[in-house]
Amino acid sequence: MTPTLRSHTLQSSAALRTGTRVEKINSKRGDSHVTSAHGTITPSLGSKIWHGQLTRGYLEEWDDCTAPAFVLGSRIQKLTKE
Repeated sequence: MTPTLRSHTLQSSAALRTGTRVEKINSKRGDSHVTSAHGTITPSLGSKIWHGQLTRGYLEEWDDCTAPAFVLGSRIQKLTKE
């Protein structure tokens, strides 16, 4: 049996919600996806300290890859239209 993540168990309040469609807005060298890539939050991990800064972290499935990847909230935005 393969374990699954349940959205009700891993969800940060005041964050992008599980299932939210997002777009990459700030790619950096070495990122697996470039600016304008689309994906879905699966789930939000909440506030974390990352390189000395308080930020929000998310697991996301990019449209071209179904394996969840960690992404910082400062690098994505909620997608308003597709």
